[in-house]
Amino acid sequence: MKLRGFTLIELLIVVAIIAILAAIAVPNFLEAQTRAKVSRAKADIRSLATALESYAVDNNQFPPDITTVDGMTIGPGWYWYISHRLTTPVAYITNNMLLDPFRVNATTLPTEYKRFRYINYGMTSYYQTNGVPGGVATAAAYANGERIWGKWRISSAGPDRNAGPYPTGSFVEVLVLYDPTNGTVSNGDIVRSQRLSDGPQPPY
Repeated sequence: MKLRGFTLIELLIVVAIIAILAAIAVPNFLEAQTRAKVSRAKADIRSLATALESYAVDNNQFPPDITTVDGMTIGPGWYWYISHRLTTPVAYITNNMLLDPFRVNATTLPTEYKRFRYINYGMTSYYQTNGVPGGVATAAAYANGERIWGKWRISSAGPDRNAGPYPTGSFVEVLVLYDPTNGTVSNGDIVRSQRLSDGPQPPY
């Protein structure tokens, strides 16, 4: 019996079918991956928030934010992070260097820059006077930020992988918050603060 191989047309049809299935599957996979990262970011931020509140109960204040991480000076003045006081000498959380899942693959950034951003509005390290993305972080800006967010704010870059945007004012005051109803990958940061527990609506 003579065996019959596939014809060129049949092979092309198979390739076309595979390409169509891939075109359907890949976007769904990427969307599911983004949703998983959003869930992880919210969970990690929630853990940090719990640690902050526990620290405040024992110390009557929240830990200061820092602009120097492991000997590196974070610049240009708009990166703030949680200090080691959450882990030393009392461990309110096992790891305060949780990385933002939306910045962890940013090849242009050193690891120290990839953490969740934290601002303590009552004890900020310094006021940036040269201007920051979205405006100038002055003493008045911090006071307004505290009015809006409370004593502290933690943020993730979100699925767009960029901090911000800032509709008005400065970074320390107003942020566009991530809202999945605008699209799984859309502008906005994932934020939790003393006054905002979760959700797309900012407290202003």
